[in-house]
Amino acid sequence: MAKLMIETFPEEKGVNRRKFLKCTGIAAIGGLIGKTLPNAAFASYQHKFDTAVSDDLFWEEIQQHFVIDKDIVYMNIGTTGSMPINVLDSYSEYNYLAAYHPRTFEKELNAGFGLPEQRAALASQFGCNKDEIVLSRNTTDGLDAVIYGMPWFNADEILITHHEHIASLSPLNVIQDRYGVKLTEVEIPSADATQKQEFVQAFAEKITNNTKAILFSHIPYKTGTRLPAKELCTLARENNLVSIVDGAHCAGMIDLDFHDMGCDFYATAGHKWQCGPGSTGLLYLRNQGDNLPPIWNQNSSLYTLISQGKNRGEYDIAASLQYRGQLNIPAQLALLDACNFWEKIGRSKIESYVCALSSYLKKRLNEKFGGQGTFFSADVPELTTGLTTFNPFEDINNASSITALANRLSNQAGYQIRYTNFYLHSSDPRQVYSTRISTHLFHNKNQIDGLVDAMYDICQSIQT
Repeated sequence: MAKLMIETFPEEKGVNRRKFLKCTGIAAIGGLIGKTLPNAAFASYQHKFDTAVSDDLFWEEIQQHFVIDKDIVYMNIGTTGSMPINVLDSYSEYNYLAAYHPRTFEKELNAGFGLPEQRAALASQFGCNKDEIVLSRNTTDGLDAVIYGMPWFNADEILITHHEHIASLSPLNVIQDRYGVKLTEVEIPSADATQKQEFVQAFAEKITNNTKAILFSHIPYKTGTRLPAKELCTLARENNLVSIVDGAHCAGMIDLDFHDMGCDFYATAGHKWQCGPGSTGLLYLRNQGDNLPPIWNQNSSLYTLISQGKNRGEYDIAASLQYRGQLNIPAQLALLDACNFWEKIGRSKIESYVCALSSYLKKRLNEKFGGQGTFFSADVPELTTGLTTFNPFEDINNASSITALANRLSNQAGYQIRYTNFYLHSSDPRQVYSTRISTHLFHNKNQIDGLVDAMYDICQSIQT
């Protein structure tokens, strides 16, 4: 990592940029600043991924790109990820340049107004157009922009699942209280889910004449079961409904193509499975095709200049939302570095590996516990994700046993996971509790075996 020392700078005034880049370690990216890739540090990164070798060797090399403490096994990516070494390095370099040239660093990093080239690069990765993707602060920021920006009227109905996150429930309750919008819960399957159609049918049965939109988590954080986003968005389109997707756990874990999915809005995080800096995310707003849903860019500083008086599709809505006063440009560029790193590995390859580890974890838990315990995430290929939820105890409503297990796994065995609690069925009087284990590209089967053994031993001591 580049280090900035006071004595490094010459005494004379007007230290030029070339000298600064050389003395701070940014010289490696200096020659590329101003070209199409803002991520010059990544472009010069020399590690090569030889996909011809066995998968084990391939992923072992990938794992060398992360600085996670070797004394622990971090398996809580659902809360936050870990930036790769090259992203840490470039993020540091961007911040150094921002501190040294506060007024000109954006130009030097090719961070044009509205980050058009950066958004174009992201659009090619996520299956959309440049004017449809925004570098946001996080999933919450994206959902707020959509929910607060749409026109709502008294008695409008929004269908949601009974497993939504507070990031969407909070703004939804605001518009419920402010405009009289009705929120209708759709009970979705979890432990007993076997096929996509179950989710589609659950939503279809709840649609009424007043239904205006559906909002659902692509991967609910409570269970980790993947909902069939494309099929649900198709259902919405067929019924003239707006589709809003909470994809907090998706970017960086599964391969996303927004045009193929057919959603109207999609908010996701940059700091979780995509392993970018904190306070980064992506927001997709459909800006092509028919029946574009109206939205007011109220969390933007450019409404009066770009979008006032114009209809959706007539302007770059992403550019309008991109600017909200002073931005953390170094963090946004570092997120793009992380995205480019994923592209180099292969997003579909990452998805296959992550889901395979999740399936292997379920298999090992089932074997170790002799078929005892309850899974709340489906082990079905089309529904599987990198989140595995499992309660090994007979009483799934007991909070103390799960919290004790999670705490002891971390404090005694060095495995950091988390637990969740939720209503299995909407009408249930009590919540169920479960461990939630994240498997990502920097994990391997040996770590999973160790986790399962540690879980079993701790469970035995808790029960006795």
